[in-house]
Parts: sequence; structure tokens; C-alpha cells
Amino acid sequence: MRRVSLLSLVLVALLAGCDAGAPVSRPDATVPTPTWAPEPSVSPAGTVVPVGGPPLAVAVGSSLTAVGLASSLVVLDSSGARVASVPVPDPVRAVVALPGGRFRAVSGSTVLTVSPVSASSSAASSPSSSPSSSSAAAPSSAASLPASASSASPSSASSAVVARWSIPGAGAALAVHPSGWTAVAVPSLGDVIILSDTGSVTRTLHVGGRPGGVAVVTELVAVLDPAETSLTVFDTTTGARKEGLRAGDGAVAVTSDGTGRFLVIDARDGELLAFETGPLILRQRFPVPGSPYAAAYDQTRNTLWVAVTERNEVVGYNLTGGTPREVARHPTPRLPIAVAVDPSTGAVVVAGSAEGLVQRISP
Repeated sequence: MRRVSLLSLVLVALLAGCDAGAPVSRPDATVPTPTWAPEPSVSPAGTVVPVGGPPLAVAVGSSLTAVGLASSLVVLDSSGARVASVPVPDPVRAVVALPGGRFRAVSGSTVLTVSPVSASSSAASSPSSSPSSSSAAAPSSAASLPASASSASPSSASSAVVARWSIPGAGAALAVHPSGWTAVAVPSLGDVIILSDTGSVTRTLHVGGRPGGVAVVTELVAVLDPAETSLTVFDTTTGARKEGLRAGDGAVAVTSDGTGRFLVIDARDGELLAFETGPLILRQRFPVPGSPYAAAYDQTRNTLWVAVTERNEVVGYNLTGGTPREVARHPTPRLPIAVAVDPSTGAVVVAGSAEGLVQRISP
């Protein structure tokens, strides 16, 4: 008999609060959510550490890993030791890595930029606990943070400098452009908010529906609506809507390869969909058995990593040819629902939600 662990039930409840609602125009629409995975038959690859609850999102960069939880954003070093923990009032729905060991995340109606600070650095700089003055005292590693930065409550071994930006509704996903601006999907409003690198709102895209995923290529942003299982492209410089297409029968995640393609995971049909832009065209449909649910692209190695929930695996596909080619397959903790990759090192990080574990696989 299939059994769902308590942590799996907690995860489903958290996901349902953001993603599974059907739009008014399609009250019968549902979004696939990961609710079951078998007990692992083999040990996970790499290193695995507990994080104190079901991880909802992960990001990796500069030897650090950020983990989004229901009540905090936790930063781990390459050995799995906790170097920072930032309390948040709402679950962290998405997190991405930024240059210099920083991370950006969305928690409810707040976008956070987190810069972990070592104990010795924070002691030397002695940042003030006042939000209005902490940016002036921040160490050089966080010098690019805006003036709204504030110091998070430090643990005994570490602290973090945190910038908090307010948005007009609860965010479900975000993507950061190489130049620094950020796109945030706000399902309840049917909007995608574009923030400058200092946190100011530069444009609001009224996309309609319930946007649940975003990805950026050049000045284009692709908006995924999981309930409508559609992908629509907008020009962020003008706000103009360009093309929109159906994206399978149960699209749950979108990412970009940095060269002009948007890559979509269709969980219901078990497929990888590759869309080219200019105009938007579906170029590839490739089967990924075992309920794929999340993906991350390694631009350095031209490899897409896909978390496959019902097989407890993460699979790497090389996308340079006409057909995706499998190049790696690793066992993961139970129910892998998020994956991230560091293009500079090739390290892959997977969130195993059923047992509250985070896995790091070094190349």
C-alpha cells in the first residue's frame, strides 16, 4: 500500500496554498503536486543533511546552498554546516543564487536578498541592529545591497545581511536577470512584478490567470500558468505580450538555458518541453518517466537536471543535440521536489521533502 509520510502531507498543504488553486475561468483545473514516492531502495548520492523540515526550494552558488523552508531561509556551506538562518513569516516559495555568495528569495509578499556573513566578519564590522543603518555598516561582500538592508538575527556562529523588498501580493516564483532585475510571479493578482536591482518596481505585467513560474532570456520573460498549463512570453522593456502556447497537460516548472530557449516540465504527461523564442515555438517533446517535477539548467555543461519524484532520482540531460541525451542519473532522498545547479562547479543540490533532507552532489 502506498503510504504518505507526515512531512509529505505538510509539503502538500504548503504547495496547495500557493499553486493548486484553479482560476475562475477554469474551476475544474488542477495542478499536479508531488504527493507520493517509494521508500528509497539505495542510498542517495553525494552528501545528505537534515534541514529541520520539508525543503520547498533550493539554490546553490559560491560553495553555499540556500534552502527555503516554511519559516526560514537557511544557508549551508559545502559540508552541510549551517552558516546562516533568516526567519521569515511565510514559506519560502523560490530562491535563486546571485554573484558573491548571495541569494534572493520570495516569502509571501516579501522579496529577500541574503548575504551570509561569517562570525569574524560580522564582529569586525559590528553592524547595527537598526534596519535603517545596517547597510552602512555591512561588510564589503554585501556592499551592493540597497539602503533598506537589515541585519538578520545571527546564530551563535553566523549572521546574514538581509534586504527586504515589499511586493503587492504573495509571490510564487522569481527569476533574476544577469543585469540584476528580478521578475516575481504573483498568482493572486495575475501579475508579474519587475523589480530593479535596488528593489523598486519598474514594471507590472498584467498577465492574467495564476502565474506560477517565470524564467528570463535576454529582455524576455516567460510566464508559466500551471492551472492553465500555458507558457506566455512578454517583453520586459515595453510590457508587450508576445506569444503564448499550451504547455503540455500539467506544466509545473519553467527555466531557461540562457541562449533563447525556455524549458518546461510537464509533470502530468512526464515530458520535457523545449520552446524556442522569436517567435515562441515548441521544438522538442521528450519523455521523462517517473513524474518529473523540477528542473535546473547548467549553462556551462549544457545539461538540464530534472528531479523525478516517483523514482527518487535526479537525471541530467545534455541538450546540445537534436534530442536530449541522458548523461547522468543519481539516487536522491525521498520525494525530490526541487533541484539547483552551480554552473561554476557543476554541483547539484536536491531537496528531498519527505524526510526533510537536502542533498549535494559534487562533480
